[in-house]
Amino acid sequence: MQINRRKFLCGSLGASLLTLGCSSSNTATKLLSSSSTNSNGIAEDQPIPLNFNENPLGIAPRAQQAINKALPQVWRYPDKARSDLMAGLSQSLSLSNSHLIYGNGSSEVLKMALDALAQTNCQLVMPDPSYGVIIDYAQARGIPVVKVKLDSQWQTDLAKMQAKVEAHKGPSIVYLCNPNNPTGVLLPQSPLNQWLDKASSQLSFIIDEAYVEYVNQPEFVSAVARIQQGQSNIVVCRTFSKVHALAGLRVGYGIAHPTVINAMRAQASIDNANLLGCVAATASLASPEWLELSLKSNHQAKALVYQQLEKLGLDYLPSETNFIFHKVTGDNQQYMERMEQAGILVGRPFNHGEGWNRLSIGTPTQMQYFCKTLAKFRQQGWI
Repeated sequence: MQINRRKFLCGSLGASLLTLGCSSSNTATKLLSSSSTNSNGIAEDQPIPLNFNENPLGIAPRAQQAINKALPQVWRYPDKARSDLMAGLSQSLSLSNSHLIYGNGSSEVLKMALDALAQTNCQLVMPDPSYGVIIDYAQARGIPVVKVKLDSQWQTDLAKMQAKVEAHKGPSIVYLCNPNNPTGVLLPQSPLNQWLDKASSQLSFIIDEAYVEYVNQPEFVSAVARIQQGQSNIVVCRTFSKVHALAGLRVGYGIAHPTVINAMRAQASIDNANLLGCVAATASLASPEWLELSLKSNHQAKALVYQQLEKLGLDYLPSETNFIFHKVTGDNQQYMERMEQAGILVGRPFNHGEGWNRLSIGTPTQMQYFCKTLAKFRQQGWI
């Protein structure tokens, strides 16, 4: 039987929102108010975007209000809005403003960190696959990139990375994404701690915590704790693009020792802040209820996908993010094309990931539709 995406989404949206505890808010009303859009406010003739790890609930209502209020002021420079945001971050992280730097998304923070930490004859050591934008930055500076393949369990191979660092006759910058993208897996805490304990002028770490808000493991300890304790060879990069849903407004920030932040400031472009992004991020920080709702939605939607993958016998990696790395049988590119024909965009191929796909998590309703589509693919013999 042909699945009608629009009818399916609209028919089950209300129940999903009620399950998530939204019945007393205006969220359900807003999402259902337009007859020309589906449950995520996307035009009905557009596919469901499950390929860029975005928050399908969108921005917090307070962030929307802050943007609307600031719109008449966009002719002004964003200095005060940026200062207000950094003050809010400073308070939430229990760090001084001198430990923080604003970035046009965390991608700019990664570039500033690499530029600030680069030394003569240095190398960049990183897992593979992982978030790859830093490779472009390193190559532009002529810094050799050493990629260390994930182990057989799709875990970052810290031992092999350390061996690459120790074998190099010069400084090393180590890039670690925690949780890793595209696998959604946390780094092993104990081995990571042991390596981070080896402070050295020849060894620096850039730790990308873009998905840190989604982590639900009690043993996880953010690298920010080390900066709070005074460690000076670590830069932590974070973003408002994921759980805070501000990907289109480009708000990121870096956390490091003040001496490192000063070096990063020397690499920053002037006036890189966006006034609307800053006020929206500040309002989002003050919206814990939206954060809780987003995490609850993500948890419920992931559970639906886990259940379906297990039912179909498709391997997957339990994820500490808002995406799932899972097995598909057959050609990955063909799988992506078939999903798009069914009205769903799924993730792109990754190094060493033949037969695996990264699936962003949408709303529970959207993931119900994905699960039904996946079951249909099995019936067709496609997976």
